[in-house]
Amino acid sequence: YLFFKYLDLHHNNFKKKKMKKFISILLLFCCIISVNAQVKRLDGPRFGLTVLTQGLLADIVNDDRELDSDDPVDYSQKQAIITQFGWQWETRLVEGGDYIGLIEWVALAGGLERGTFVPSISSMIGMRKMSGLEIAVGPTFSFTGIGMVFAVGHTYKSGDLNIPINIAWVPSRTNHLLGDPSDGNKDSGHGVSVMVGFNFGRSK
Repeated sequence: YLFFKYLDLHHNNFKKKKMKKFISILLLFCCIISVNAQVKRLDGPRFGLTVLTQGLLADIVNDDRELDSDDPVDYSQKQAIITQFGWQWETRLVEGGDYIGLIEWVALAGGLERGTFVPSISSMIGMRKMSGLEIAVGPTFSFTGIGMVFAVGHTYKSGDLNIPINIAWVPSRTNHLLGDPSDGNKDSGHGVSVMVGFNFGRSK
């Protein structure tokens, strides 16, 4: 039994290391592409709301536990909603035809209205149709650790003004920075965000 338990633990650690390596390579790739991209940059503010499902982050936001606490989870967990404010840096890689390649960096500060600071930074690779519909995916880093973010949205245009509206999902994780409860739910909780912003198109 102990031998198989050891193999299972070793396998899980190996999978985590592979995931972190993959995300690090993807992050480096985003950096290189952003520096060498050619066409346009579309930078601007972002603001919106994030719904946190039941988990340790929602508990911290709701003041039910402290950050990095190892105390047991011995209370009724509930979801939380926080505001988000930040900035997005967007680089168009290719322009022409029906699709545009994108690299997006998003830095956000969440929970300020609750007197809590929940920072996050994400880098995404995506694609946008000329009609404005877009999808993107990439690594993200916050109190919930290193993981992936998946986003869909639509950018509305009025002259040089662009108004992006996006929905993003960050899956729940257990390899986070929120503590390791000795008993109870150890998941960080899912995060679903609705974000809006604006920017003005300009040639690089």
